[in-house]
Formats: sequence, structure tokens, C-alpha cells
Amino acid sequence: MKRFLAIAGATLLGLSSTPAAAVSPATQATARARIFKPLTIEFQQDLDFGNLVLAGAGAWSGQVISMDQNGVLTGCGGNVSCSGAPTPARYKLIGTNNAVVTISCPGFNLTGPGTLTFTPNAPATVNLGATGSTTGVVFGIGGSITLASTTPDGIYSGTFLVTADYQ
Repeated sequence: MKRFLAIAGATLLGLSSTPAAAVSPATQATARARIFKPLTIEFQQDLDFGNLVLAGAGAWSGQVISMDQNGVLTGCGGNVSCSGAPTPARYKLIGTNNAVVTISCPGFNLTGPGTLTFTPNAPATVNLGATGSTTGVVFGIGGSITLASTTPDGIYSGTFLVTADYQ
């Protein structure tokens, strides 16, 4: 019986001993939150390729007419004469100062007497800079169309789908 009490006493002593001291990591984690003002995107101006005058009988087939984000046309000359006042689409972003915004603009079709595939030329990102919450930032979207020998003359139009989101 003494032996049993000695073992029981040793067991109870082991169960009631002081726990190990708490430890901390060498570096503690930091909590952070970035708050953004609501982002708005406003339409400013339509894209217009101007007047495209085709020369010859189908000699313009495969001709790509492109507009950069500033409205400069390329692909004119030779079999396609460009005139008028070409303009890129323009949008205005207003949001948190110095935030970076991702721009998305998928391709679409211009329709009229026929169909032209429109491939947008939009910035991937826009930095709102120091005045993003007050005056905002205006950015342009250009794009390209490819003419075919079967492209009928007439007026073509289509609607942009543009989205903007904080990065």
C-alpha cells in the first residue's frame, strides 16, 4: 500500500507542477487595412476613326486601321485615305489619391451594312496620382479594325464595355 501511495503522490505532484513559460516570436505580425474611396468612371468622348476612303477594287483587303490611346491613326495611305478628325474614346476616373486602377475593355463588333471586329487599345492600368480624388484622371482608348475585300461602305458603330477596379 505504501508503494501505491508513493506512486500516486508522485503522479499528483507531476500533474500539479508549474507549466512551461509562454514564448513570443522574434517579430510580431502587423495588422493593416487600406481604405479606398468609391471609384467612379465617367464617359467623356466617343471614339471616331474619321472618314476612311477606300481606293481600287478590294486592294484594301487585310488593311488594318489602328488608333492609339491619343487618337493617332496608322494604316492610312496607299489604298486607304483617312480624313476628318479622329478621336479616341475618353473616360475619367475619380477615386483614392495615388491608387492604381486596372482597366478592362474587351473586343466587340462594329455593325452597320456589315460587321467589323474592333480590338481595343486601352491602358492596362491607370495611376490616379495626387489629384485622383478631386480632378481625377482622364485616359483614352483607341483600337483597330481590319478591312476585307467584302467590307461594304457605310457607317459602322458599336458600344464599349469598359470597367475599372482598384488593384
